Order: sequence, then C-alpha cells, then structure tokens
Amino acid sequence: MAAAGSGSRSLPAAAARLGRSMAAAPAARLESVRAVTGLLREAQPRETAEESIFQDLLKILTKALNEIEQAYKDSCELLDLDTCLLLVAECFRCLRNACVECAKNQDVMRNLGLITTSVRLIKLLDGIQIKEEPLLTAFRCSLQFLGNIAAGNRDSQNSIWKCAFPDLFLTCLTYSDEKIVAYCCMVLFTCLNSEKVRELLDPENLTVALRVLKVYKEQLESEWSFLIVTDHLLKCPELVKVLYAKLSNQERVTFLELIMSKVSEKNSVTSEEMNVFMRIADFLASCFRDKCEAVLKLTSAADAEDEVTNGLWAAFWEYLMQSCVLDGLVLFPLYEVSKSCWLLGTPYSTEALVTVRLLDVLCEMTSNNGQLEHLQASPGLLETAIDILRLTHLAGKQAVNIFTATHAMTGQEEISHPAVGFKSHLIRLIGNLCYKSKGNQDKVYELDGIPLILDNCSIDDNNPFVNQWAVYAIRNLTEQNERNQELIARMEEKGLADNSVLEHMGLEIEKQDDKLLLRSVRKKPL
Repeated sequence: MAAAGSGSRSLPAAAARLGRSMAAAPAARLESVRAVTGLLREAQPRETAEESIFQDLLKILTKALNEIEQAYKDSCELLDLDTCLLLVAECFRCLRNACVECAKNQDVMRNLGLITTSVRLIKLLDGIQIKEEPLLTAFRCSLQFLGNIAAGNRDSQNSIWKCAFPDLFLTCLTYSDEKIVAYCCMVLFTCLNSEKVRELLDPENLTVALRVLKVYKEQLESEWSFLIVTDHLLKCPELVKVLYAKLSNQERVTFLELIMSKVSEKNSVTSEEMNVFMRIADFLASCFRDKCEAVLKLTSAADAEDEVTNGLWAAFWEYLMQSCVLDGLVLFPLYEVSKSCWLLGTPYSTEALVTVRLLDVLCEMTSNNGQLEHLQASPGLLETAIDILRLTHLAGKQAVNIFTATHAMTGQEEISHPAVGFKSHLIRLIGNLCYKSKGNQDKVYELDGIPLILDNCSIDDNNPFVNQWAVYAIRNLTEQNERNQELIARMEEKGLADNSVLEHMGLEIEKQDDKLLLRSVRKKPL
C-alpha cells in the first residue's frame, strides 16, 4: 500500500516535469516521459492521472510526426531520427501503461484524438525505408497502445476500426517483422465483433481475412491469428465458404486444421453457435462429397511432384525419426506430428490431402451429438463414405499401395504417408452416421456396406485401429436391427464372414428356431 500511495503522490511532480520539458531538448523530454511511464505501471497512479499528462504526450507525438514528415519531404538529414523514434516509442509505452484496466484513461485519450494521431504515425513509420531497431520498437509500441486502448472499450474499438480498417491492418499483417504482425493481430482480434466480421465478406476487405490465415500458416506460434480465426471468422458460415473458395489446397488444409481445433473444443455451446457449426458441417460435407475421389491420387508415388522432392522428404523423415526417438523412447506422438507435417508441406497431391483432412473434421463433428444428428441426415454423405471405402479397398487389392492391408511396414513408412488411417476414419464415419439411426443402418445394408466393412476389419499397419472402428461400426449397424444381424449370421454360415474375425470382434452366431442370430460374447484376444 505504501508503494502505491507513494506512486500516486509522485505522479503530479512527474507530470509537472513533463509539462516543463516540452520546450527542452529531446533527451530531456525522453527522461521526463520515462519517469511517467514507470509510475503508470501501478494501478493507483493510473486511476488518478490527469488529462494534462495525455495532452502533453499528444503534443510530443504530434511534433515528432510533423518533424519526421517535414524531414523526409525536404530530404533533410538534420533530424536526429533515432532520438525522435526513441521518444515516440516511450510516449506509446506511457500511453499503453495508462490504458491497463482503466476505462477513464482510454476515453480521455480517444477524445483527445490519440487514436487518429497514432494511426497517422504508424503509416508514416511504415513509409520509412530503413527498418532499424529504433523504428521497429516505435512501431511495435504504437500497436501495443492501440491494443490496450481498445481492450474492453467498444468506443475505442470502433474508433480504431474507422481509422485503420482495412488499409492499416493489411500494411501491418504483411510486415516483415513478426512482432509487428503479432501485435497487429492482437489489435484486430480485440476490435472484431460479429458485425465487423461480416464486413470481411466485402471483396475489398476479404484480403484481411486471407492474410490472417496466411500469417497463421507461416507463423504457427501466432496465438492471435489462431484466435481471430477460431473465435471470430468461424462464427460466420458465409465467410467460411467464401474463404474456402479463395484458398489454395494447401491453405485449405491449414484452414481445416483450424476448424478441427474449434470443433474439438469441449466447451458448451449456445443454440446459435450450434446452428453455425451445423451450417459449416453442411458445407464441409458437400466439399467431401464433391472431391473425395481425389484421395485415389495417393495410390501411386507418381503423383509426387518429382523424384528430387521425394528424396528430400525421405531424408526429412529419417531425420525426424532420429530426432523423435531416443534409446527407444518416443519423445512425442510421431503419427500426429507426421500427419500435420505432411499435410502442411507434402509432395503428394494437395487436393487429395484436403480430402484426408475433410474426413478427419467430419469424423470429429459426428462425435458431437448435436452435429451428429444433423449430419446423419446430410444428403449423400453416408453413400459417399461407403463408395470411397469401396474404391480405396479395391485400389488396395488391385495393386500394392497405401490402401493395401499390410503387416510388414517399417517405422519410417508408417509415418511418411498422409493417407495412413484413411480407411479407418471412413469406417469410423460410417459407424457414427449409423448410431441409433435405423434409416442409415438400412441404407448401409442396401449399399452392401456390411460385407465391405467386415472385409476391412483385419489388422492393417496402414490403418491403425481399423479393427476397433470396424467393431464399433458393426455394433452400431446391428443395434436393434435384425435384418443386419441376420445378414452377418448368413455370411458366417456360408463362409463369407470369417468366424475367427467375428470372435475377435466379440460376436458369435447362434441358431434359434431356424433363425440365425448375432449376439455379443466376451471378446477374444487378437
């Protein structure tokens, strides 16, 4: 308490020194601003700060802006640019500190015109060709200030949006400095709301959203770009469709990764949010129906861009294996790491990789009860899943490729193909769509899907957990469905279904009153 009180008493004296320094040399002004910056780190001085402090800071920034503009207009070298930029950066630090959890100061600064002045300065800094550290620091601090003045303050958010959208955001999102890009994303995230997201649908503004996705793809550690997409862009199904259409296949893979992150969240959702998810689910299901056969391009290495690229990727995977495994200890899940890496930078058909990720997202969506019921009624989705399972199964039997069941795979091969697990996920999707759905159970029967699933239930290194997903699918297909149960029983009796496989699945055939019944028993070990 003593420290806080001391800071509060010291602020008037520091503010008075700041006022007197306005006519002093830049170095003296800089020291005066630094003194105020330090005091405003504490809550009590922030709450008691007078408007005169912000008026003086505005005067310093305005003078700096005018001096820099004039110097570059006249090609004048007399201006000590570094000292000027240090002063600008310190002013923004001071303003940034004053905004923290203090709506009063945010409002005072906005009303004084500090947002407008800041945007003008940022545009000016962007125009300076020599990007040395003092300039970058001033640029970063200006964006941090905008982020803080906007935090929790709708009027400030609107003011920044009016001054900065879309041009300033585009300028900063394409900047060569990662911190400037990150701070720009912070400001954009803070300013966005449902109304502003809809403004991104305008063709002239859509570039902002596209650039955010590019930032995420290029800077995977960028938390703010991730949050912009998951917390704002994905809440507008119309924008999702427009963005998807504009993206390259590799960018679509990244976008689908972000959608996967969102749908995987376990948080409770409102009815409005669930409606958004269902509309996105409809769109993704239609994309999967239209493009799923592209996965067949992965049956041959000839689809790689060239042999050199494949050689580089083989070397990369050898290095990854050496990096991830130490004395037999797996340092992190190779399968998940490998799949993400392949999807982001693979030499294989990128259209096929989109299909792989679409299937992953649909599997996740059908694991949610609200979205499951909606997708169970999605026109053609179940039929498409069965058709592509049949096509990939046939492709694996006609020639040796990634869709061929195998037990002799080396560790490197196991992780180095993006279609590993594709048939497992198809069976998982089919099983999900048939959960407590008599109509879909019957549809699989009519499409001869049950024999197809049974033919894919052996252990397969190309499809981890395929046996477990097949058990799950058969369980959902036969639950309270005597016709499907009888079909499997007849297949076993005629030798079309391997009885040992059924036993491993925890099923056996029983004859009662001339009827063959399928019933559950204790599952036998594999």
